[in-house]
Amino acid sequence: MTMPESGAKPPTSADVARVAGVSRSTVSYVLNSPPGARVSAETRERVLKAVRELGYAPSAPARSLRSGSSDIVLFPLPLQPMGQLLEQFVDEFTEALRRQDLNLLIHGDRYARGVDAARTWAALRPLAVLAESNRLTDGGVEVLRRAGVRAIFAWGREEHPGVPTAIFDNRDSGALAIRHLIGRGHRRMACLVPAGPLAGLANERWEGAKSAAEEAGCFLERVDVGYVREDVLAVVRGWQRQTEPPTAVFAGNDDFALMIISALRECGWSVPDDMAVVGADDLPFCDLVWPRLTSVAMHTRTMGSGAADMVTALMTGRPYKHRDHMVVHPRVVVRESG
Repeated sequence: MTMPESGAKPPTSADVARVAGVSRSTVSYVLNSPPGARVSAETRERVLKAVRELGYAPSAPARSLRSGSSDIVLFPLPLQPMGQLLEQFVDEFTEALRRQDLNLLIHGDRYARGVDAARTWAALRPLAVLAESNRLTDGGVEVLRRAGVRAIFAWGREEHPGVPTAIFDNRDSGALAIRHLIGRGHRRMACLVPAGPLAGLANERWEGAKSAAEEAGCFLERVDVGYVREDVLAVVRGWQRQTEPPTAVFAGNDDFALMIISALRECGWSVPDDMAVVGADDLPFCDLVWPRLTSVAMHTRTMGSGAADMVTALMTGRPYKHRDHMVVHPRVVVRESG
């Protein structure tokens, strides 16, 4: 295989044409047309062989400028760090886009918003942009539209007034967990609020849990806790000293649910007999531990496929109106822990 030396200029379509013995227009036609287009199989194979030998990779922005189209769907990373729930969404979204011959491009700037962010995103010539609603200002949306971005979607806890929005509110997860525990007969409960990178998410879930407990007239203790074993053990030992400890805990997420179950066992309490435990995110290990973990699940498959369907609709001339929104509702996956 003929590969460019380190520091050398990358191969161009002219190099591919020279090695294959065809014109540059033929190279462009082979690389941008589906199999079976009007070019002989022998010519197509010569071009593709030259591409492999040279390690040629066409520039996506340049191809977009020439053709007036793109296969890139841009996803700017949110301010919240990538937890497993968001990773699941990205995986599902990527797979759903791949079935439509589209590619997901993740943009690493978590902080830019408004017009400045839109200009940066538009420079990549994406077909579509899926961004947090609080980063899409009216001016930013206008910049993207003028740049030829055909599909603009928002996501977050509130709908964007100007573009379709995937609405999911982490407060709903907290509220649903507490309502589930109340339905199981619990009236004194605790809610773990983990510190660290996911503190923002944890506080949103606490807000929903608190609201649900107040609505039902039940006691709910807020427990701020670090992501270390000793902190969780100290919480359980503190409960053991109380005359009326909580009978159930919403752990904020599945990782902390496992930590609290381990600490309860170490302190001699059983789950769910002495204390019921509910997590959130419904990660794969929920079915692999004992007792299996009850967890609040967000439908990441629905979110990923739904967002991909929006892109496809615009590509095929079925535009989504501004009032078309996708609301993602959590559900409790009930298992033995609570």
